[in-house]
Amino acid sequence: MRWAAVLSCILLGACSTTQSSNALAVYQPPAGSNLVLEGPIAAVPGHHMVIGDLVATPGMVIPRHSHSGEEFLFVMGGSGTLSIDGKPDVLLKAGQGVRIAPGEVHGGTAGPDGMRAVSSWVVANGQPLRTAAP
Repeated sequence: MRWAAVLSCILLGACSTTQSSNALAVYQPPAGSNLVLEGPIAAVPGHHMVIGDLVATPGMVIPRHSHSGEEFLFVMGGSGTLSIDGKPDVLLKAGQGVRIAPGEVHGGTAGPDGMRAVSSWVVANGQPLRTAAP
């Protein structure tokens, strides 16, 4: 019967004392905007999708810029302030997302604990991912 208890312990992870059974190792890229995936969008000929992993250190400033297509941003951890020209600033916290329309000039500042977010961009082929704003 002892072997059954040991096997259950191993299979169910019940023996672990160093970390919880639902803890996952998570990839930790360097600070900045890190390209994760890029490829064509079959349903929208002439466009491609770019996905990035944004790692912003506490207080990090994201310079003002724009995109030719939509940006979708989802905050996974920490917080940040999104500034879009002509609109009130928005504080984004973990679990919140936002769509930024094509051509909107925007930038931001990471919160006091930094911010981790995933962004995706729809980009017309031949167009730059981002264009710096004055």
